[in-house]
Amino acid sequence: MTKSLYTIFFVLFLCSCHTEQTIPVEIDVALHIKEDNHTSPLSVTIENRTKSASSFQWIFEGGEPGTSTRKDPGTVVFATPGEHTITLEAWNDGDRTSKAYTVRVDSTVTAGFKAEVDINNYAPAIYRITNLSAGGSTYQWTFEGGEPSSYDGQNPPNVIYANQGTYTICLTINNGSATFTSEQEITVREPLDASFSIIPSFEDMDDMEAPLRATFDTHLQGVESLNWECSGTTITNGTSADAGIYFPVAGQYTVFLNVSNGKNTKRVSQDITVKANTNLRTHKDIKFGVNTASETIGSLYSTKLRRIFKTSEVNSGNGALIDIAFFGLNSDFTYNKFISPDRLNETPLLEIPNAEPTKFINKTELGSVSLTPGQFNTMTTDALLKNLQISTVSYGDEFFTATPLPRVVLFETSDGIKGAILIKELVSSGTGGSYILTDIKIQKND
Repeated sequence: MTKSLYTIFFVLFLCSCHTEQTIPVEIDVALHIKEDNHTSPLSVTIENRTKSASSFQWIFEGGEPGTSTRKDPGTVVFATPGEHTITLEAWNDGDRTSKAYTVRVDSTVTAGFKAEVDINNYAPAIYRITNLSAGGSTYQWTFEGGEPSSYDGQNPPNVIYANQGTYTICLTINNGSATFTSEQEITVREPLDASFSIIPSFEDMDDMEAPLRATFDTHLQGVESLNWECSGTTITNGTSADAGIYFPVAGQYTVFLNVSNGKNTKRVSQDITVKANTNLRTHKDIKFGVNTASETIGSLYSTKLRRIFKTSEVNSGNGALIDIAFFGLNSDFTYNKFISPDRLNETPLLEIPNAEPTKFINKTELGSVSLTPGQFNTMTTDALLKNLQISTVSYGDEFFTATPLPRVVLFETSDGIKGAILIKELVSSGTGGSYILTDIKIQKND
C-alpha cells in the first residue's frame, strides 16, 4: 500500500467517527389545559418530552413567567385574551433546534343581565332585558313562559308574558371554550278582571221596590283602582269595593264598574229593574204554632226580620223586633188570639224581654174597622191599610175559633206600621205539630 492511500483511509476514518458522535435534538412538548377551558386567566402546564437536549431556552409570549431555562418550567399563566406563542430552543453539543406552539386565550366572561318590567307586572307584562355580560362570543337566551321563548344574540327584544306565574330567564354565554350561565326569576301577577252582582238590602230584596238600597258582591283580580257609576242614583264609597247604592225611584238602571291596574282598564256593568213603590210587603205561608208547639214550630214573629221565633230563640237582643205573638190554646183550635208581645204574661207563653206593644183586632166582625179576605187577596198597595184606624178602636182583644175561615186579623205596631194577617188554614197535627197557616201584608213606610 502506498503512503497516499494510507492517508486517504485515515481521513475517511476520522470523518466517520465524527458523524457517529452528533446526536440530533428532538423537541416534543405537551401543553396541558384543564378541561380544555381556555378562559383567561389561562394556566398552561408544560410537559417537556424533548429528547437529546441538554440546554433549554423557553419564551412565553404574554405569559408569566415570560422566559425560563429550566427543562420543565411548570405552569405558565396567560392573562391577555388572544393567541400567544410558546417557543422552545433546545440544544446539545452537536445540535440546536427550536419549535413554536400557539396557545389560544379566550376572554374572561362576566355573565349577568337586568330584567325591568314596563309599567307593572300585571299580565300581560312586558319585560325589557339589558345584557350586562362581557367577554362572550355567543349569547343564548331562554324565556320560560314568554314570547319570544328564546333568542340568540347579545341584546334580546322585549319579552311579553301573557299569563300569571313565576318564570325563569336564563342566559347562556360561550367564549369559545366554556359556557357560563346567569338566571333570574320574574313574577307576573294576575291579569285585570272584574265582575259584580247587585245585592239588594234585606228590606228590599223580596220586592225590589223603590226606594231600594243595595251593596255589591264584587270579584276583583289585579285591580289597583276602581270607581262606580250609575245615573240617577246615590253611591257611597264610590271608589271602594264596599260601595253602597241608593235607587230613589222606579226604573231601569245600569250600574258600571270601572277598574284599572295602572296599565289596563276594564268596564263592566249590570242592569237592575227597580219596581214602583207599593209600600206593601207580603209574607207568605207563615206558620204560627199553638201553645204546645211554641218550641217546635214557634209562635212569635218579627215582620222586620221576616222570620218565626221559637220560645228558646228569644233574647234581649231580638225581643224588641218581635211584633206578632200568637196564642192557640190547643190543637182543636177552640181558643185562638193574636196578642201584643208585651202582654204574654197573660198567657202560658214565656215573656219577651224588651217587648214592644202591638194593637190587634182579632174579630173585625165586631166593629167598623175591617178588611175582608177578598180585599186582602187583591191588595197590591197599602191604600186600604193606611186608612184603617186600628189603634183607636176599643175592641179587638177577643179570641176566635176555627170558623169561619178564611179570616183577617188587623194589627198596628208600636211605630205605627199597619198590617193584616190572613188566616188561611188550621192544621191539627198533635200537641207539638198543630199550627195556623197565614199570609201577612204590612206597610213598609219607606
